[in-house]
Amino acid sequence: MSLIIAYLGIMTVLLIALNARYFGELLGIMDDPKNEAHKSHKLPTPLVGALMVGSLAIFMLLNNYLFDASSRMVGVSVCTILAGVLGLVDDKLQLSWQIRLLAIAAISALLVFWVPELRLDQLIWSFGFTTTLGPVFGSIFTIICLMTLVIAFNMMDGFNGGVIGMSLILFLIMALVATNPHRQAICLFLASALGVMFVYNMKGEFFLGDGGAYALGLLVGSVAILTYNVGANITIYADTIFVWLALPTLDCLRVVISRKISKASPFYAGRDHLHHMLMAASGPKRTLLVFCLVITTFSALSLFAGQYTYLVFLAEVAALALLAISSRKYKRNKVAA
Repeated sequence: MSLIIAYLGIMTVLLIALNARYFGELLGIMDDPKNEAHKSHKLPTPLVGALMVGSLAIFMLLNNYLFDASSRMVGVSVCTILAGVLGLVDDKLQLSWQIRLLAIAAISALLVFWVPELRLDQLIWSFGFTTTLGPVFGSIFTIICLMTLVIAFNMMDGFNGGVIGMSLILFLIMALVATNPHRQAICLFLASALGVMFVYNMKGEFFLGDGGAYALGLLVGSVAILTYNVGANITIYADTIFVWLALPTLDCLRVVISRKISKASPFYAGRDHLHHMLMAASGPKRTLLVFCLVITTFSALSLFAGQYTYLVFLAEVAALALLAISSRKYKRNKVAA
């Protein structure tokens, strides 16, 4: 990727961050805590994450147009922009969950058919087993995976630094193992821009909003699948990707299942996510630290585990379960007291 284009992209993100309130008020995408009971911030905050992630996708398209760098990233970039636009509309109009789900499915399907290298035709597991899905079921499974990540990232976006910090770590991991120099440069570019976003998000200058979370979920998921399908400098198993993305996806599945059991809608906002329970027990900064440590530790271990990657995944599942159980126990004790 051109250094000049990367620099301009990062500077654009900085410009939006410095003028986040202006853009938020201009577009009418301010998160007012008075409108939703589950919100914990005090002042209206601009939801401009989609503008930032979308601008990064535009610069990736510009890089491809000028240097004919990677046709795969054209489809990924366009669909990232579409996901961001969907989220912006949702932030402004509060779309129904049915419309959101259909739109996310359509964008994910478009991406899979636009970029065939994303299709998960085979899942090669570290424990020596291979699941062959073929073109049809592979396409369906990939679409479901991308949809799950988009929804999971949106559900996880409930505290400053969470989704941005996780995405930053994952792009650094993917840059480390990439054999394609263009994809490696893209990952480093995205990680650098996310570093700028992380600083201003932690200061409370802006929130990602649905648009930023949707776009990042699709972007991270796409690059992770490309890392698995197209090649890396180490063996990347299907369970390696599961390790990288376990935190948002498993918590998303836990919330959906628990709400179904309690006959509540899994598509509406609530405070039953893992980060909410951890924040109640230890505060937002310690929650962010725990999340970053979990993602960094287990993702790093997966790079060296080889045929034992499945054990890393099981250990991560156990760690997340322990966090959920201990934080829920704390909440019950606090209510009883």
